[in-house]
Order: sequence, then structure tokens, then C-alpha cells
Amino acid sequence: MNKRLIAVLAILTVAAAGAFAQIGLGLNAAIYSDTKMSFSEFGDRLRNGEGVFYGPFIELALGKTALGLSGNFSFYEEDWSYDPMNPWYVPMVDFDLSLYAQGHLIKYRAFLDPFLEVGLGIMGKDYANEIDDPDLDNPIMATTYFQAGGGFGINLGGLGIFIKGLYLFPMGTVKSSVYVDDDGDPFTPPLEITYDLATYPLRRLKLIAGAKIIL
Repeated sequence: MNKRLIAVLAILTVAAAGAFAQIGLGLNAAIYSDTKMSFSEFGDRLRNGEGVFYGPFIELALGKTALGLSGNFSFYEEDWSYDPMNPWYVPMVDFDLSLYAQGHLIKYRAFLDPFLEVGLGIMGKDYANEIDDPDLDNPIMATTYFQAGGGFGINLGGLGIFIKGLYLFPMGTVKSSVYVDDDGDPFTPPLEITYDLATYPLRRLKLIAGAKIIL
């Protein structure tokens, strides 16, 4: 997974913390789909754990506006063997990292809390364990996206729950680079080779249920 990207997003969020009056810390459960989904279908998939990504988020709020950083993850095993009689399962992870802004129609901490949201994100796939990963700086595949949508929350003092739906618009593949020592000369800088990562199959719709503590 691209640790540099995670670090940049975290630094941007922490650097903005001083300008905001409230902090929300919570957990997401996200489901992705290419078609519309009813509330009953969404609830059934959450209960069954079917295709659910889980992860933490932090939101920095002031009045009716908030800035958030979210990370959702799905861990599983993938058979990389060529022989079905001798499977070789490798732990993998799909991830979704997003930086977003919210506009709350009443207030961030209001009892009834309708809101709008826009943001930028990246979804990808990588090895779950570093020991299996030949390239620690880059995921196996990744796609950047723009997201827009809204949601509704209920807050009781410092505790809140919410649901939101976001449409995802792909922005393109992610570029990466490797350094190759092509001549073996220690006094010659290595050659940088830039390439596009494989495209992650982005879904059109992201549905999220979450809970948070407001500090």
C-alpha cells in the first residue's frame, strides 16, 4: 500500500485541526455497488458481511462545515496457485482512502443532521502482509476518484450515528516509479522508470453506515 499517500492525508488533516472547534472519531461500514440498493438490501449485506469494508475516520468540524479523513479496508485470502489441488492462499487487502468536506444544513452536532459531502479518494488492492509484498511503496492496482453525495445523521450529545450515499467518478490511473541500477556503477544515479499501476475496478456507488464520538 502507498504509505506516502496515507502519511500526506494524515498530515493535512492534523494540520487543519487547529482551525476547527470539534473533532469526530468513529467507524465506518461501507458497501460498494454499480446499481441502486434498497435499505433492506443494504442492511442484509451488512448483517451478512458481504463485500463490506470497515475502517476508522476522523472529522474536524466548525459550525456547519467539516473536513474528514476516512480509511476503509477489506481483508481476504486469494489463491495464487496454478494447481487447484495444492492451493496457495495469500492474504490480501482492498482499501479505500478518502479526504472529504461536508456541509451540514443545521449544525455538525445537531440532533437531526442532514448533510452534503464531496471529496477525493483512492481505491486499490495490495498485499496484506509486508513479508509478501515485493514493492512496499506501491499497491498492486489503484484508481483515484471524485465523490459526491449526502447523508443523514442523528446525534445524542457526543454520540452520533449516520448513513450516507456517495457517487464515485473515476479520475484515472495512479502513476508510480521504480529506480533501476542499469549499469552497476555505484557513482551513477539509478534510472527512474515511471509507469501506470493497474486500474482498480471502481464501483459507481458507495453506501456507508457509521457511528462516531464527538469531542
